[in-house]
Amino acid sequence: MSDLYIFRNTLRELNRPGRLWVNLLLVLLPAALALAARAAAGSRFRPETVYGNVASSLIFGFLLVILAVVNGTGVLSQEIEQKTITYLLTRPVPRWRLLLLKFLAAFLMVTVTVCASCLLVALTLFGVGRLSGAPIGRDLLILPVGALAYGALFVLMATLLQRPLMYGLLFAFGWESWVPNLPGYFRRVSLMTYLRVLAPHSREEPETLDIAQVATTLPGTQDGIPHQMAWNVLIGFSVLALMLALYTFSVREYVPRDETG
Repeated sequence: MSDLYIFRNTLRELNRPGRLWVNLLLVLLPAALALAARAAAGSRFRPETVYGNVASSLIFGFLLVILAVVNGTGVLSQEIEQKTITYLLTRPVPRWRLLLLKFLAAFLMVTVTVCASCLLVALTLFGVGRLSGAPIGRDLLILPVGALAYGALFVLMATLLQRPLMYGLLFAFGWESWVPNLPGYFRRVSLMTYLRVLAPHSREEPETLDIAQVATTLPGTQDGIPHQMAWNVLIGFSVLALMLALYTFSVREYVPRDETG
């Protein structure tokens, strides 16, 4: 059985009709809110402000994280819940390679979705002619880094925990939405902190952009952390978490959910 077959089969599972429609709605949601904010602002519309709010909170703070949780934990937990894990592990492919291929498919899915959403927001706010003035190029570079870091973390959770989706959601919308707000060094134990160092966004909130305030719950730039440190932490964490996940999957036993008690 070829690596390409495993990769393509995982992509098909991640793009089943039900999931595909949900992903499409998630792609369109930030652009819809950005369009509403543009209409509400009228002549005082400032695309940089709305883009900063939407990109920081809805794309980085919500869309990236929720997709990484669902797809990252799903590459393994789905096999267990559907009772296909036994068949998967009988394939003549090393376990670590199986998980790596499934992870790469999930990573690609998350990256394409969040980048498409970010690009759509930029087009909505700046238009094609002014797109070069938007920070879209930087965001399209950093979003895959975030997908890699969060994806590796949630795949690791899937190899260690019986209910990885539940714990992943608690971590994503508990820890990752709370810790970056803290003062001092404690915020440095959040992945989102380092992503916001690499992709800072304007967080001004004029009165005319009331509708965009749904996207202002998370902080913007995190001061005091060098860019090189942010790169080192995110890449180093991604590699370590993925290696631990591959090792754990290689040595642990996995059985269908109803057999685990």
